[in-house]
Amino acid sequence: MTDAEALLTKLFAAYNRRDFATFSAGLHDGVDWPDQLRGGRLKGRAALEAYWGVIDQAIQVEVTPIAFALEQDGRIRVELIQVVRGLTGSLWTDIQVRQYYTLRDGLVWRMDVARPEDMSPTP
Repeated sequence: MTDAEALLTKLFAAYNRRDFATFSAGLHDGVDWPDQLRGGRLKGRAALEAYWGVIDQAIQVEVTPIAFALEQDGRIRVELIQVVRGLTGSLWTDIQVRQYYTLRDGLVWRMDVARPEDMSPTP
């Protein structure tokens, strides 16, 4: 397992535990993250922490990495199983998603989500 894979695996586990302090510690101060609720991008840890607070009050998301790959541009592609439940535990979705992570100084600097139409099978 590479250092990047170890970092991301640790962050996914922290996220699933709702341990946002540990998750946030793995993020670059200038983290750039997609706002999947309202569109656009979130900039900085404080914006992302506020975003998670909103999400955590509305849904339960669990992500399980199933494959990592290094892209030619240096990003780490992660194939994930993403399970989304309502606050009562009712299943909303159970799908495979693809995310791309850019690291700087050993921390997550940017995350991007592949659009469903861009999800070709993993080689």
